[in-house]
Amino acid sequence: MIDWLELKRQAGPVKTGISASRRIHGMLVAAIESGILTPGTRLKESEIVKALDVSRTPLREVLAGLRAEGIVESDGTGLAVRQLGWQDIRSFYAYRGMLESMAAGLAATHAHKVERTIIEELCAEESDLINSGADATELAKQNRRFHHAIHQASSNAFLLEGLERLNRMMILIGPTAYCIPPRVSSIAEEHQAITAAISASDAEGAERAMRFHISNALRVRLERKQNDA
Repeated sequence: MIDWLELKRQAGPVKTGISASRRIHGMLVAAIESGILTPGTRLKESEIVKALDVSRTPLREVLAGLRAEGIVESDGTGLAVRQLGWQDIRSFYAYRGMLESMAAGLAATHAHKVERTIIEELCAEESDLINSGADATELAKQNRRFHHAIHQASSNAFLLEGLERLNRMMILIGPTAYCIPPRVSSIAEEHQAITAAISASDAEGAERAMRFHISNALRVRLERKQNDA
């Protein structure tokens, strides 16, 4: 059963200046990311309208947008949170690996000195957070900042569009890998290798390090998928 009260609690008070559509979108995405709305969950308009005290028109706009992004899908009789199978996850990471490695290689080639410094600082901050015992949520946010800095340093607008769409779909993959203690230190080491290659303007090394990083991420996701089966 969906815990709508928890969803409203997580969303917090309504902020002035925020449109209804943006607020609803934020709540639904947060609910999928946190696991309140699990893959396969039916999204019934009447239930959401009553539970979240929102209007049908902005809700329909949001659901249409989430469907266009591939986050929700039609199950024949209505909409539901999209479920990714084994092959879906493999395909997702194959595409992600291609785009992320390209971004790392371009960053190594084109990044400004300031951008390299930002990437280095974000990598160092991650290590500090790990050493201070930061939780998985905080580490996941730092991870997004690190990858975003590399994406921006690639200086390729079309590549950024593809990466942004993939990032929006990451909420379907499941809980962050930072929830797995043995994986935390490995992620940090992989980030350090990527950072070192970018700092050295080693495009091939950066691409190789990023491909290794994404390949390991896929292995962990498939292992978790297997364990959940």
